[in-house]
Order: sequence, then C-alpha cells, then structure tokens
Amino acid sequence: MANAASQTDEAVADPTGGPVGFTHRQIITALSGLLLAVLLAALDQTIVSTLLRTIGDQLHGQTAQAWVVTGYLVSSTIAMPFYGKLSDIYGRKPLYLAAVVVFVIGSAACVLANSMATLAVARVVQGLGGAGLMSLPTAVIADLAPVRERGRYFSYLMMAWVAASVLGPLAGGLFASAGEILGVAGWRWAFLVNVPLGLAALLSVRKALNLPHQRVDHPIDYRGALTLALCLVPLLIVAEEGLDWGWGSARSLTLYGVALLGLVLFVSAERARGLEAMVPLRLFRRGGITLATAVNFTIGVGIFGTVSTLPLYLQLVQGRSATVAGLVIIPLMTGAIVSQMVCAKIIKRTNRFKKPAIVGLGSMAGALLVLATTGADTPLWGVVLLSAWLGLGIGLSQTVITLAIQSAAPKSELGVANAASGLFRQLGGTTGAAVFMSVLFSVAAGRFGGASAGEGAVRRALSDPGASGALAAPAVEAFEAGFRTMFLVGGLILAVGFLLTFLLRELREEE
Repeated sequence: MANAASQTDEAVADPTGGPVGFTHRQIITALSGLLLAVLLAALDQTIVSTLLRTIGDQLHGQTAQAWVVTGYLVSSTIAMPFYGKLSDIYGRKPLYLAAVVVFVIGSAACVLANSMATLAVARVVQGLGGAGLMSLPTAVIADLAPVRERGRYFSYLMMAWVAASVLGPLAGGLFASAGEILGVAGWRWAFLVNVPLGLAALLSVRKALNLPHQRVDHPIDYRGALTLALCLVPLLIVAEEGLDWGWGSARSLTLYGVALLGLVLFVSAERARGLEAMVPLRLFRRGGITLATAVNFTIGVGIFGTVSTLPLYLQLVQGRSATVAGLVIIPLMTGAIVSQMVCAKIIKRTNRFKKPAIVGLGSMAGALLVLATTGADTPLWGVVLLSAWLGLGIGLSQTVITLAIQSAAPKSELGVANAASGLFRQLGGTTGAAVFMSVLFSVAAGRFGGASAGEGAVRRALSDPGASGALAAPAVEAFEAGFRTMFLVGGLILAVGFLLTFLLRELREEE
C-alpha cells in the first residue's frame, strides 16, 4: 500500500533504496525545536548589531561597544569544536539542550547588565550557547536523513536566517526607539525575549528530538582546547579592532605572533592526542575534508564579507537610507533559499553535487566581480539583481560543501567534521570582514591623500554611515574606489574557491 501513503508518512530512503527509519514527518517534528533555536540565535545577532549605538549611549561605553560583538564572536568560535566532539561522544540531543540552557542564561545576564563590561561578559556566556545552536543542526540532519535527502532540510535552516535578516533590524529599530517597554529599557528587550523563546525551544527539543546514540566515553582534550583558544582569540580580536589599531600596528603584530605560537602548540597537542584530540588531525588526511574545508573558508569570506559591507556601500556611495540599505539583504537571502531548494532536488534525483558546487562558487565570484564595476550611478535594481545572484551562489555552495564534508567524514566523527566546517567558515567570515574593511579603508584614505585628516574623515563616515549624505563629491569618489577594490579582492578570493570545486569528489554511494 506504499502508493497510498502520503508523502509525509513515507520513510526517507537512502541512496541504495533502503529506509533509514525516519519519515519526513518525523524529521520535521524533530527539527521543529532546532529551527526555533536557530531563529533565536540568528535574531539575536541581527538585533544586537542594530542596537549597539543605543546600548553604548545608555551604558556610557561607546568606546567599548565593539567588545559586545567581539566577546560573542570569540566564545562562539572557540566553542564550536567542543560541541562537535562532545556530541559525537554523548549524543546531539543532550549537547543541544545544554546549548539552549547556556544561551538563555547568557541572555538573562545581558538583561541585567549595568555596564558595558558586564554586558560583554554576558555576551561571552551567550556565545558559548550560541555556538551549539548554530553548529549542531547540520549534524542532527545528518543523523536523521541520508545524504541525498539532506539538502531539503538545510533549506529550512536558511529560512530561519532569512527571517532573522528581515525581522532583526526591524525589531532592533523598534527597541532602540521605544525608550521603555513595561518599565524595562527598550534595548534590554532584545535579550529578554530570548528567555521565553529559549524555554519554548528547550521544551520542544526535549520532547521531539530523539536520536539513537551509543555512548563512548573519551577524555576531554583540554590542552587542545586551550591552545586552540590561544590561536583564535588574538586573530578574532585583531579582526574586530584592527581598523582602529592599524593592521600593521605593534598591538596587531604582537597578536599575530601570539596566534602563530598558539597554532604551533595546537598542532603539537593534537598530534600527541591522536584519536582523542578535540579536532583529530587525521580527519584532514582525507582529501575530501581538507579540500571542502578550504572551499568553505572562501565561502565564509564571500558571505560575511559581503553581507557586512553591501549595506554600507549603498549608504556611503549611493546615499541610500539605512532602511533601504538593510533591505537589500532580502533578495540575497531569498536567492539563497531558492537555489538551496533547487539544489536539494538535483542532489536527490542524481546523487551528485559537483556541478552545483561549481555553479555556486562561480556565481558568488562572478557577482562580486561585477559589483566591482558598479558605482554611485548604478541603479538600485541593478544592485538588487547582483545581490540575488550572489544569494543564488550562496545557496548552492553552502549545501554542497556541507554535504561534501559529511560524506567524507566517518560516522563516528560526524560531529567533529561538522564543527570543523563551521569553524573554518566562521574564520573565513571574520577574515573576510577584516580584509574587506582593511582594503576599503586603505584605498579610500589613500584617495584623500593618506593624510591623518583624510583617515579621520573615513573613520567618521564608517562609524556613522547615516551622515554620508553630507559627504562632498571627492569623499564619495574615494569610497567608490575603495568599495570597487574591495569587491574585486573578494571576487578573486572566491575565484580560488571556484577553481578548487573542480577537484571535489562526488557523494559516496554507500552513504
């Protein structure tokens, strides 16, 4: 009676035709709580970025407001490998529940913060939970569905990000202008809403997410974790503060040296621990994982670098309002969802992902290279089309690279492989944002003659894009040159990823 069964009740089959034990309805039920938690974490990031200036004014900490972002970024990046390793040992569900609890505790601490320093510490705690909310869902999907079926469920995760990209800035603007809501400062509601939503996600995950798991106890690689932190933290700090310090300043160079020392110690520690390492280096002896991870790094550069600078481009070069500049991200994210859904159907039908990967990275590189030819007189619809084109490439590439890593990893280390994937994409994003802003700053300041007065004008414009309408024509031309060079550099980086995709292997049939 298989023909009479509804699609939602049919067991999802693996590539060889055998069922894996979960129906589409069961998978959707299991993912419901995860999707709420992903939306929660994504909303938090988009809302907080909108509220930074308001928070700095009310807590009298404008000069320290960057640490509200940096603290979250540092802790979430470092925690990702922990979630991957521990979920392989203890199972995805308990680790995800722990991530939700930590995120809610961090959010509650943010609500109660009475200074920028205490808020930054609370954001560190929040980031420790956010790392699990963002990195574990792809591993959960891998546990629930065979490779060729996973793309359709990845698209649901992308939808959460699209919703956050639209709702976050709107909610942030509402909280910023509200003054007080029910006796609580408006900006505190950005964190307060996480508490009831987080508890709802906690109950949903606890009830719906039931995965078979065989526990295998392993010692925790504390030395690897500490040396990884020693490597990553200095790089993340420079990425956030380098624009103000100067990328070649004494402080930046010192942190580069500390990061290099941390990398050497980390590799030594992981070699010594072997299979018990936090990030087993033998994983990267598998050509498929190493290659896909390198491509993933370039994708991170393209996604985060562009998303963080495209609205700024519209404000500084074209004089658009902050609202219009923010909304241009919508076609990008919509294009990503559409292409991800199409990609999922292609993979399900053909069990092949190499061609979508090539098209995806090629589209991302092409969109940025064309953006490098635009300027102040480019019509808005042209930028919107390029944004959508970039989104189409993001949707294709993210899906297939995640599948490439999962396909190449052994089942027992799937969580570690997923965490490594997220870690390198996050590092690519951080690097991309830093490189993009560095190129923009250098070229724009150079057009001002490189004088300190010119650098001051650039910094003022970057810190207050809304005032860009008052910039003189030479200043607009300087920013136009800076953005063109920035997009060109980003396009060339993605072109490297595009060339690497030709070396990818197809999905393994036994998956």
